Amino acid sequence: MIGPHTFRVTNNVWCVTRRSYFTNSYFVATTSGLVAIDAGMKSSGGDMLAALKEIGRVPADIRAILVTHWHNDHAAGAAELAESTQAPVYYHATEAPHLTRVKAFAGMRGAISALVPETGPLVLIKGLLGNAPQRAVTATTFIADGETVAEEFLVLETPGHTAGHVSYYHEPTRTLFAGDALAVIGKRLRFMARPVTENMAAARRSMQRCLDRPIDFVCPGHREPLMVDVAKEVRRFRQLLASNAPWPIFG
Repeated sequence: MIGPHTFRVTNNVWCVTRRSYFTNSYFVATTSGLVAIDAGMKSSGGDMLAALKEIGRVPADIRAILVTHWHNDHAAGAAELAESTQAPVYYHATEAPHLTRVKAFAGMRGAISALVPETGPLVLIKGLLGNAPQRAVTATTFIADGETVAEEFLVLETPGHTAGHVSYYHEPTRTLFAGDALAVIGKRLRFMARPVTENMAAARRSMQRCLDRPIDFVCPGHREPLMVDVAKEVRRFRQLLASNAPWPIFG
């Protein structure tokens, strides 16, 4: 992997995307500073720090780190980012046993997980084997549904992909940061793949909740943001969910 590719979604939002697993993290410029949403795939924080440099910012510019869920491809760099920026970390309490490595597997399973590269085709296996990111990160503050964090982000509890998954709605730009609550493929909203969805009934309700507000941009945890014809696509997908359409195996 050469490094992350960083591009603007809006004047205030940058997407940091990687070839490995098509994973996205985001930076958002707010009135009080830069906010990171998810923390990259590398325990070193190198991918996020490289992206910061690419957009002309430095670690001290980050004022908050918002984590959607514990999976390694979203939270691996959270510990390093928190240390290098001294920014507070926010996530749901249900994710804490994974993110603090209380639930990390020890023994042979944990040892194998530690040997699997943090980028590449085995990322999902690494997370499942380890049951936690490689480096523990403690929340400065646990968050709950309906709260506003970092002054501008509405917290949406969106369980299903993981039990404590949350999404964030940035009210000033009407941008939904969905994490893995839903997918965007080919400029269309999609279900996440069935094999990586712990609770499909909860995940379906979470998708409906995500889309129950005015949205100009959808920023998912993988592939690419939805940036054109968003209102039309949201209406289409809401109708699909309301029809109780079957969940495709691969989303």
